[in-house]
Amino acid sequence: MDMDSLKTNVKRFFSNPNTLTFILVIILIIIIYFVYNYMVERAISPVNVPYATSTINAKEEITKDLVNTVQITGNFIAASGNGLIQNRNKIIGKYVASGYQIPEGSFFYEDAIASESEQDKTDYTDLPDGYTIYSLDVDFHLTYGNSIMPGNFIDLYFKADDDQNTTTSGDKAIIYEKFIKSIQVLSVKDSKGQDVFTEVDESATEVKPATMTFAVPIEYYELLKKAEKIKSGIKIIPVPRNAGYSANPGNTEIVSSAVQEFILEKTQNIDQ
Repeated sequence: MDMDSLKTNVKRFFSNPNTLTFILVIILIIIIYFVYNYMVERAISPVNVPYATSTINAKEEITKDLVNTVQITGNFIAASGNGLIQNRNKIIGKYVASGYQIPEGSFFYEDAIASESEQDKTDYTDLPDGYTIYSLDVDFHLTYGNSIMPGNFIDLYFKADDDQNTTTSGDKAIIYEKFIKSIQVLSVKDSKGQDVFTEVDESATEVKPATMTFAVPIEYYELLKKAEKIKSGIKIIPVPRNAGYSANPGNTEIVSSAVQEFILEKTQNIDQ
């Protein structure tokens, strides 16, 4: 067979649609094979991940003796969610963020780690213009068993006796409405001013919260302080929401003008 005939046969072979389909299928199978093997290898290959050798409390420096590593598989890392720190050099010399505690044997997550400058921040750091701090008296019951944590976005409900109205049975009517929505909790502290989530107690039920702080617009602060002075069974009640509420917070806003008017009617501004 001469060269021209060979070229003609090769050209005819590759121009055949069935031949091209067969070649593409083979190439696709090879690609799938290598991709599959890569994913399996990645899933089962052990990775060294740092963990805490003892409990580390909020604002405590993370030193070398507090960190060790353990081998886990890629599948376990994927199941652990986003933010898992896999490099111990990103932890050593850092601090546990305020409001967090890393139990013995636990892994480290980015949200729970802070630099020295970040962990020195107070409740008053970086307040937006026109905002101030409001402190609400709470207890273990009002914090839902210490389940409301710094960083959570919650709603504030308003409860009061309505002296001007009664129920059909003749009892005083009760006002209970959502008052202010989407407020971020800055801290929850005990009677000594210590963050309840930095306590070393084995049981969270032993920690007794006393105050919860928020950053609110000044006009909301004034309204909340006025509500405190009304002698009609007034209560401001924090109500937690789900994780999605905190992940996508809305603006801090008054949602009940009726409650606002109720407070203003029972207080008076001094004319300047």
